[in-house]
Amino acid sequence: MTIDEQWRELVTTALLGTDRRDPPGADGELGDLVADSVRDDPSSRMLAQVAACTAVRRAGVLPGAPVTPLARPDDDARPMCTPDAVARWSHITSSWPVLEDEWMLTLIEQGWRLAPDLVPLVLRRQRRDPIRRARVLVAAGPLARWLVEHLPELRPTNSRPPTGIEMARIGERPDLPVPPDLAPLLVAGGAEIGGTIAVGLEERSLGEAHRAVLVNVLARCPPDGLVDVADVLDAVDPSSPGHGLASTLADLATTRHRMRAELGAT
Repeated sequence: MTIDEQWRELVTTALLGTDRRDPPGADGELGDLVADSVRDDPSSRMLAQVAACTAVRRAGVLPGAPVTPLARPDDDARPMCTPDAVARWSHITSSWPVLEDEWMLTLIEQGWRLAPDLVPLVLRRQRRDPIRRARVLVAAGPLARWLVEHLPELRPTNSRPPTGIEMARIGERPDLPVPPDLAPLLVAGGAEIGGTIAVGLEERSLGEAHRAVLVNVLARCPPDGLVDVADVLDAVDPSSPGHGLASTLADLATTRHRMRAELGAT
């Protein structure tokens, strides 16, 4: 038998089991290869033949035609963002996507580049938004362009390159709606922001109906007051009806503060 025929016989024996069918005899070179060891039972002889047949089959494989080596992406001298920053990106995209623009802009402003394992995830996430995608191209540098060239699934839904207007707007965070009565908090100190929200929750002038706008306030308020905001909201009485929302908003303030600290922003 040829090696291919021997292999097919071995596969058939493996499917049926050596209790029902003995392994095929090994002749010629294959027989010489497995004859050095004495194996009393069919299963042992079967395993010896499989190993020998596999070695012979692999040895007979001819190399394919040479291929052009894959060109590397251009170098990027910026330091790669830290593992903590990568973990924070995963956290904010799943829990606080309102912070995603600030995370990316802070990374760029602080001179970091996206970690390579984040680049395909972010490119895929921003396939439809031209301004955010232009921002990713800046943050990821040459690696983003290299990946898009080799992986069509990472290309934008609109294949045109970013326009000059879009590139000029990548540093702008989108406006978030905040009602006039809460607008003063956008320029207030942390203790005032936290106190206003805490009192409103305890007096029920603020509640779940205001969750979205309160999130917007904390996503756009001065970053130097975030620790104070979190401390005040964490201190809301657990028996208060607004305790749950206070805890949620405190987590947002803490997340935003840590996000900025991990990227080196003060």
